[in-house]
Amino acid sequence: MNHKFLLLLVFIMCLNTLTVSGQFPFGFDNAVYDRDVKTVLLHPELEPLQDPLINLVGNDKLRLSFDLLGVDAPVLYFTIQHCNHDWTPSSLRKNEFVQGFEEGEIRNYQYSVNTLTPYVHYTLVFPDDQMKPVLSGNYLLIVYENSLDDGNVLFTRRFYVLDNRARVELSLPLYPRNLDYSMTKQQIDVAVFTGNLYVLSPEQNLNLSIRQNGRWDNMVAGLKPSHNTGEKLTYEYAEETVFDGGNQYRNFDIKSFRYQSERISRMFQEDDYYVIQLWPDQPRARKNYVNEQDIRGRRLVKAREDQLTETEGDYAWVEFLFEYHVPLTHGEVYVIGELTDWSLNESARMQYNYALKAYELSLFLKQGYYNYLYCIMEHGCGKADVVFFEGDHRETLNEYKAYLYYKRPGTDYDQLVGYALLMSR
Repeated sequence: MNHKFLLLLVFIMCLNTLTVSGQFPFGFDNAVYDRDVKTVLLHPELEPLQDPLINLVGNDKLRLSFDLLGVDAPVLYFTIQHCNHDWTPSSLRKNEFVQGFEEGEIRNYQYSVNTLTPYVHYTLVFPDDQMKPVLSGNYLLIVYENSLDDGNVLFTRRFYVLDNRARVELSLPLYPRNLDYSMTKQQIDVAVFTGNLYVLSPEQNLNLSIRQNGRWDNMVAGLKPSHNTGEKLTYEYAEETVFDGGNQYRNFDIKSFRYQSERISRMFQEDDYYVIQLWPDQPRARKNYVNEQDIRGRRLVKAREDQLTETEGDYAWVEFLFEYHVPLTHGEVYVIGELTDWSLNESARMQYNYALKAYELSLFLKQGYYNYLYCIMEHGCGKADVVFFEGDHRETLNEYKAYLYYKRPGTDYDQLVGYALLMSR
């Protein structure tokens, strides 16, 4: 056999087995790997406050946008990867879940105008004729420069493709099954009507996940039905589907740098950026519940009415100060919300200032309206506790989303066949 042909064959086999081997230069979560990438947004094309979910059948589009700090506009590429219900890479090859090219170029970009912080604003609307997912399920969008290697990946974002073949219904019982939770927790019950799905064994063929607002750390995944009555499956548990009620999200408004909104104590301009100092926050755990309107932890990136947000919206260092009498030793304190990509990483971790007797953090944010909470993550735990600082109230308005995954007998990948959304009141 020709040696060049043999080398080419081996190279192609390596590419095709990349998914199987799981050797990816990135994680399968929402993460930013380049410090110059800011304000990554992925949502349905005309719905900036909705989760990135599209239907398999139809013309639904997702809109990706982000800023790259500086004045250089490198050529950037994107691709997608199909994932299992637990957000591990599926064993499918690219040509099994993608129609068209396996990678695309992000061609739409603009330079910022009249901003202290220079940046290049990139946008992408997909799927399109160049690249389209042909299977439902969980997906990861990967944006990179030059090639998909270590050091070239800028960021990743999760999204969903739905083939709505089963009916999913969510309900909030009047009282949790554990009456100790009556004043604090929210119990979620689920009913699934399988319709024409061939479900030989629900325990093997189906997986159910439930998310609260935009959080990933407290997602309940891999749920199995507690009762099976033929075409109706119910998920009713005493503990597994109980969520902290928590509290309404705190907020601040920095759509304009010309005036100080309610939550801002000081605003000033440096040579290259603005600085926004928020009023100090205090714990709310021992306070009565107050029904304040929020957007469930999301962010609405928006500048003044006379500005074009995409290219004229500017950046500021927003300084958080959370008053607490002593530093905690059993865990780390974080700011959580979409403003930190719902991540509990180093960039969202607060530091204790002994002189001020408070935790502090600075985030570099674009003009807009933001929600957030304070939380603690105990050492060795991957789940944040918002109750410790914010309190726990059954009256809190939370958003719950259920995702039903189906593995058809004879296949080895998860389809997303059902979805439902419930507001807790």
